[in-house]
Amino acid sequence: MRINLLAGVVRDRAIGLAVGGILLCAPAPFADEPHTPGAPKIGSGDVGAVRFPVSTTPATQEQFNSAVAMLHSFWYEEVDKAFSGIGEKDPRCGMAYWGVAMSLYHPLWRPPDEATLRRGWAAVQKAKAAGGQTQRERDYIAAIEAFYKDWDRTDHKARALSYSKAMELRLPARRAGPKGEGHFG
Repeated sequence: MRINLLAGVVRDRAIGLAVGGILLCAPAPFADEPHTPGAPKIGSGDVGAVRFPVSTTPATQEQFNSAVAMLHSFWYEEVDKAFSGIGEKDPRCGMAYWGVAMSLYHPLWRPPDEATLRRGWAAVQKAKAAGGQTQRERDYIAAIEAFYKDWDRTDHKARALSYSKAMELRLPARRAGPKGEGHFG
């Protein structure tokens, strides 16, 4: 038993060191480019194209697709603004508030502080109130809810694991859906 525990600790440290080494060797702060003084502004068209259909108007759908592309590019502050704007234009689009909650969850960086967790939980509540119009939308909202639920009583690692499990349980068939509608997580 003690050997297994020690092996787990050594493995976890080795993984942490490997990930840390990769991040340290990565090019200068790619995720912070919009914040670097004098750096060129990145346009939403510079992050690729995503097709992520949700229940909203056609004009807002295009904005939603762009916001998801920015989310995939770790452009969190702009993503937050984009999804918030979508929620203002179409308050019935529960996925807009899902996007706000996703923009506040940065799985590769430090855990969110209390203010961010409060804001993320509020976004989840708005998403649930607006509702997902399809089962797929309800599944995505429920998955991010798993991360923010009980944020004041549950540690970050347990909440991150809950989110991961919720994505696996709720969305396994959508990992490689029709017409490029893939899994997001």
